[in-house]
Amino acid sequence: MEELTRAVQYSLRFYFDRIGLIILFSLPFLLSFAMMAFVPAPTYQALGGLFSRTGSIPEITYLDIIIIAAAYIVSFFIIADVITNINLVIRSKRTLNMTPTEVLKAMGRYATRIFYIYTIMMLLLLVAQLIFYDVQYKSWFFSVFAFILSFFFFFVPPAVVIDEEDTPGAIRKSVGMALSKPGSILFWAFIGLFSLSFTKILADVILPHTISPYAVFLFNSLFLLPFLIILQTQLYMEKYPLAK
Repeated sequence: MEELTRAVQYSLRFYFDRIGLIILFSLPFLLSFAMMAFVPAPTYQALGGLFSRTGSIPEITYLDIIIIAAAYIVSFFIIADVITNINLVIRSKRTLNMTPTEVLKAMGRYATRIFYIYTIMMLLLLVAQLIFYDVQYKSWFFSVFAFILSFFFFFVPPAVVIDEEDTPGAIRKSVGMALSKPGSILFWAFIGLFSLSFTKILADVILPHTISPYAVFLFNSLFLLPFLIILQTQLYMEKYPLAK
């Protein structure tokens, strides 16, 4: 519990100390999510995020598939780049071993590795959706599979940026960390679910129904998701004695 409390304290302190830079780095999130919102994909919005409708897959045309694939590729790379940038700022702050020039040089290299791994995850989720499409209780089976996959790949971004792991190495390290510290992932998931739910409920109460989804989307992209990325990395860095 002490480790989790310390990680939250570090995250909050870092977040508010660097909030201007974090918002600047998070601006591409808006472009990434907006792209997916306007392509002809079977998506819907919930808690300020975008999710796929499995039942609409047969209705997609070949042209739609090409457009969706291109949008996903660009969107995923933008997301990977934002995650990389925030992680590099954390690394330069807590390890004190990176200069601004080194940070700039590392952005593309680390973002590409994270992009590869997120693409693998996306393809695995797509295969699972197709496999479970005609299965009874498909939503439950798919949800369990998505949770397990996300659980084991949870620490991939900090493994790439903090420990400079390549794609296979980052996956191995993430799986190892997930098995050794499952409580950290569940704690992060609880914080994320509570925060997203609270933001959604609050926006629905104080804002008109036509405006609240966009307000939640904006707040999550610029403020909440960056904080969750910071917390994820701080939980990962708790394994280092010097980080304590």
